[in-house]
Amino acid sequence: MTRAIICVEDGAFPIFDRHLSQGGYTFEDLGILEANVRGLAVVTTNTEALGVVLSKALCEANQIRGTLQ
Repeated sequence: MTRAIICVEDGAFPIFDRHLSQGGYTFEDLGILEANVRGLAVVTTNTEALGVVLSKALCEANQIRGTLQ
């Protein structure tokens, strides 16, 4: 098992929450680590599959952020 620590902008948390939950992952919310950055801890046996889920979440977060600017 691998414990991955993921740092995301606080505003993108709902997107990562949804993607991780839909992917069957549970995670620990580590709270705000520094201004506007939230930490998530995910335990997995398949880091490659987790990477795919995170990549999709990041892509969606970037698309939304681009439309808000």
